[in-house]
Amino acid sequence: MRKLLVAVTMAAVFAGEAAAATPVPSLQPQATAKLWARLVREHHPHAAGACRPLRAVFYAQTDWLRLATKLAANASPCAQYYISIPPLAADKTAFRNDQAWRIRALGTSFHVLAEINFTGWSQWVAANGGDWHAAGVEVRRRMAAAGYDVKAGDTWVVNEFSSAVRRGLGTARDQVRALVRGLYEGDVTLPAAKGAVFIVGVGQNLGDATAYKATIQSWLQDAPFWGDMSTYVSDWGQELYGDLRNYGVPGAPLPLRRDHLNDYLQHELTLANAGPPDTLAAARSFLQATYSPLANAAWEWDNAYGWTAVPYDQMQNYVSAQVYALRYVSQAAPFDHFGLAWSPKNLAGLSAADFANQTSAILDRLGAAIHDSASTPEAACGPTGQNLWCNGQTDGAAFTEAWKTFATWTGPGLNFTSTTQTLTAGQPSAVITLQLTDATGAAAPTPTDLAVTVTSSSPRGTFATTPTGPWQNALTLTSAAGQSVSPAFYYEDTLAGAPTIAAGATGFNRASQVETVTAGPAATVTVSPASVRVVAGATQPFTAKGVDAFGNAVTATANWATTAPGTVAPANGASTTFTADTTPGSGVVTATIGTVSGSAAVTVAPRTLHVAGVRYDVGIRSLYATVILLDDRGRRVPGATLALFLYHGSKLDWHGTRLTSSLGSATVRRPAKTGCYRMVVKGVTAPGFRWDGVTPLNRFCR
Repeated sequence: MRKLLVAVTMAAVFAGEAAAATPVPSLQPQATAKLWARLVREHHPHAAGACRPLRAVFYAQTDWLRLATKLAANASPCAQYYISIPPLAADKTAFRNDQAWRIRALGTSFHVLAEINFTGWSQWVAANGGDWHAAGVEVRRRMAAAGYDVKAGDTWVVNEFSSAVRRGLGTARDQVRALVRGLYEGDVTLPAAKGAVFIVGVGQNLGDATAYKATIQSWLQDAPFWGDMSTYVSDWGQELYGDLRNYGVPGAPLPLRRDHLNDYLQHELTLANAGPPDTLAAARSFLQATYSPLANAAWEWDNAYGWTAVPYDQMQNYVSAQVYALRYVSQAAPFDHFGLAWSPKNLAGLSAADFANQTSAILDRLGAAIHDSASTPEAACGPTGQNLWCNGQTDGAAFTEAWKTFATWTGPGLNFTSTTQTLTAGQPSAVITLQLTDATGAAAPTPTDLAVTVTSSSPRGTFATTPTGPWQNALTLTSAAGQSVSPAFYYEDTLAGAPTIAAGATGFNRASQVETVTAGPAATVTVSPASVRVVAGATQPFTAKGVDAFGNAVTATANWATTAPGTVAPANGASTTFTADTTPGSGVVTATIGTVSGSAAVTVAPRTLHVAGVRYDVGIRSLYATVILLDDRGRRVPGATLALFLYHGSKLDWHGTRLTSSLGSATVRRPAKTGCYRMVVKGVTAPGFRWDGVTPLNRFCR
């Protein structure tokens, strides 16, 4: 009976609130009351199991109890959930009674954040002597009176640190330092409690992040501020209300969308990690421990919360994609740390029932994405490899690349003001100049004399303050106090390539610039092969290599010529082919680059022919002995003169000369006799050929 009474009472409370002006605990009071009662009745502690720990910090402008209840219905056993409750609309310094315990009742992994409205408490400070620490202490008293229990895990959240805090204007940072100290300490009757902070965000569609990045860099170097934050704050929630027009790029693969999301969601921590280790030690260690990106589940908005004016199912995809991205990027950390803002807005003018149902579906998807991704980040998108829930194309969407610049620390630095140059090896450059800049890239005079050292990646690169030297491998220049430029200098290199010249100074980012060094005029030309024997009528390729006085290869075209019996073609180029005449002789093949030549010795040798065989054929009364001549390419040689000797037994039967026919053969016809014959070939001659002098064994018996 008691449990039923609780459910009925809660439904009545929710219904009364829903009828009033927003914010309200639930947009579906009866459904929430029913689900809440079942969860509270059935609740038992979850074993953590083998899943990824998460500290999830949610901002709820309204509908906080439905948000918490939906998350609890599909809670990750490894997550701790922190849900903010807004102050009263009529008095931003007054907390809502009878609310915190309802969220705590959902289980030991559910906690409540009392939202401290900064604007409302600014008015309280102005009316109470201007003491921000006292305001923090008073907040803690009112939290306790409203039922917030820090011993059970409840705490506070400041909404929000303004852009004045980020920019360091006036006393803004001192004010919030005093406030969070008071919030942490409370009065002597209350236990100390670290809390959360939300920081006013910048839209994802920021086109040029230069000024914003410079502001963050300056803020990150305020070590006393970050020291206080480390003492008093547990969750640093940068508001990152993404824009679907910068996510749903048509045709873009999921990993590319994920990475662009994280460029935005992680930009503050990324920049802190990229900065100089000494000056950012306090900020970096704090952010690494507490950074909790506050992503975007607010639907459907066309301003204020990014841009989420899309159908609810597309918002389900976007919520899932953000959870996937946030889980994915933090895998190297001991636990995940992020949250999302929840603020339903009926921009499309849906019926109350449709609006409630569609926002309910988004909350269900949010809870499932967090629960499922506890095993692997990709599970936020549904079953592995299927990507059921991280899609959602938006017409005209385009990625914003400005957030990638936060991966590197900018300025103060050195910048080359002279353009890159193309130099000839051994020749000095034109004048090179450098400028000192601040983090925005603007010229910044040095307050004291500054030593600037320039070096090159080339082992043969040298520098001088005049174009005639003296030259040295590293040059130190002095930029005088009050100057934003360094003295001019010159560069010379004897090694062809693309050397990087760099300039560095203590406390400044290095500047680098790539120059191009080309070879000088040819000093020597080498032809390969250097010496060759070419058979008459054959071909031989040659290549030419020119090098300058420093050994750099010269790419200029060579001009080819020859005095050997034959021709070269082409006449110009890095290589050519020599074709030998049929007349033997010798000479050179020459390559000329500019005014320098190199050559190779060429001997044109006669071609070789040989007796390939003797064939015997027997007619009715005649014997035919045929000699076949082949050249060194296996082709028959017509027109050769042969001296032939035909023996019958040991007696010379016939001798004389013959001329090979067009078939490359010569035939002797003799009366046929019994016994054995053999043919001896001598004195083979042919124009352009040399006989190898070998007669194969040729014996025939009948």
